[in-house]
Amino acid sequence: MVNVREIILNILVEYDRDGNRKPSLLKDTLEKYDYLETRDKSFIKRVTEGCLERNIQIDYIIDSFAKTPVAQMQPFIRSLMRMSAYQIMFMDSVPDSAACNEAVKLAAKHKFSGLKGFVNGVLRNISRNKDQIKYPDKNENGGIEYLSVMYSMPKWLCEMWVSEYGFDKTEGMLSFFLNPRPTTIRVTKGLPQSIDVQELKKNLTDEGVSVSENSLLPYALELEKTDNIRYLPGFKEGRFAVQDVSSMLVVEVADPQNKQVVVDVCAAPGGKSMHAAERVYPDGKVYSRDLSDRKCQLIQENAERLGLSNINIKVNDAKIHDEELKGQADVLLLDLPCSGLGILGRKNDIKHNVKPKGLEELTRLQWEIIKSCWDYVKVGGTLVYSTCTVNKAENDEMVKRICNELPFKLEDFSDKLPDELKKSASKGYIQLIPGEHGTDGFFIAKLKRV
Repeated sequence: MVNVREIILNILVEYDRDGNRKPSLLKDTLEKYDYLETRDKSFIKRVTEGCLERNIQIDYIIDSFAKTPVAQMQPFIRSLMRMSAYQIMFMDSVPDSAACNEAVKLAAKHKFSGLKGFVNGVLRNISRNKDQIKYPDKNENGGIEYLSVMYSMPKWLCEMWVSEYGFDKTEGMLSFFLNPRPTTIRVTKGLPQSIDVQELKKNLTDEGVSVSENSLLPYALELEKTDNIRYLPGFKEGRFAVQDVSSMLVVEVADPQNKQVVVDVCAAPGGKSMHAAERVYPDGKVYSRDLSDRKCQLIQENAERLGLSNINIKVNDAKIHDEELKGQADVLLLDLPCSGLGILGRKNDIKHNVKPKGLEELTRLQWEIIKSCWDYVKVGGTLVYSTCTVNKAENDEMVKRICNELPFKLEDFSDKLPDELKKSASKGYIQLIPGEHGTDGFFIAKLKRV
C-alpha cells in the first residue's frame, strides 16, 4: 500500500538535497502516481506546495520548540519535521495526533529510531502551543522580519518591495501569494470548434467542476475542484486554453486584427501566440518563436489542439536577430524572460531560486533581446512589452530606456482595458499589483514605432 506521506517526504528530501526548487518535480511525481485516488493526489499536492510556500514560517516555528535548529538537522529529519509541522499548523482536516504518529513511524522506518523521541516531543509541543507562538513584531525594524516570517518571503525581497511599494501594499501582495488560486481558462472565440461561454460553463459544471466567470474578461472562466484538466469536456476539442487573465490582457492591449502579422519571440508555452492567432484568424499570421525544440513542440501541440493553422513555429534564440522578420510585424509581442515575482502564488519555486544578482543579469538579457528584435516592427506598428513581475528595473525603467534609445513612443491603451483597470493605467503602460484586481502581478506597455 502506498504511503502518501512518504511520497511527500521523498519530494521534500530531494528538494532539500539539491538546494534548488525544480518546478517539475511535484508534477512528475503526481503523473507517476496518477492511479491514486483524487483525494490522495490532492493531499500530496497540498502538503508539498504548502511546505515550499510556508518554508520560512515553518522553520521559524520548529526552531521555536526544538533544541537543534532546523539548519543543523539531518536532511531526512528536517524534511520530516517540516512536513509534519505544516499539517499541524495549516491543515484542520488532519488531526494533530495523526501528523505526529505518522512522523514517528516514518522516522523508525527509515532507520532513525533513535530520534523518535525528539520527533514526537517537538511535534507534540508545537501542537499544544500553536496558538501561543511568538512571532516577530510588526512594528520593529520596519516590519521586515515580520513580513519575512509570516509570509515566508526572503528578507531582501520584502525590503525591496517595501521601499518601492510601501508596507501595506507589500503585505497585501504577500498575503495574496499564499491564497489558493483557481485555474483560469480562455474560452476560444471565432474558431470552427468554438462554443458559447455559457454552454461550456454548463458542460464543466455538469462534470462537477466549480466554475465562475471572471470579472475582467467575459471569455475567461475560473475553475476549482479540477483534477486533470486534460480530461475536462472541451479540452480535447480545443474549446478552451489554460491562460491567466493577466496574460490574456496582453493581447487585449495589442489588439491585433484579421490579416495582420504578429511576431511572438519568447512564446512558450504559447498562450499569447494562440490568443493572437485566434484574433487574426483566418487570414492573419503569427510567427511564434522560442529557444528550444521542447518549447516549440509544446507550442505546436497547443496550436494543433486549438486548430490554429495560421501559426508559424520555429526554434530561434531571441538574442539572435532574424533577418526574415525585419519590418514584418504589425504587432510584436515581447513577453520577455523575467524574475517572475508577480506570479509567486502560482510558482513558489521562484522565491527560493531568485537572487539579487540574478535580477541584474535579467535586465541585461532583456535589453539584449529588445535590441535584437525591435526592428521586426513595421514603422507605425505596435510593440507590446510585458513581464510577469513587479520589479521596477525590469518594467518602468526598461520602457523608459526603449523610448530613449529606440524609435518608439508610448501609446495610450486605456480604451482596451476593462473599466475596473482604467484608473490603474498610466499613459501607455500598466503595472498590475498581485491581488488588487484578482490578477497576478503583471506589467504591460504598448509602444508605437515612429
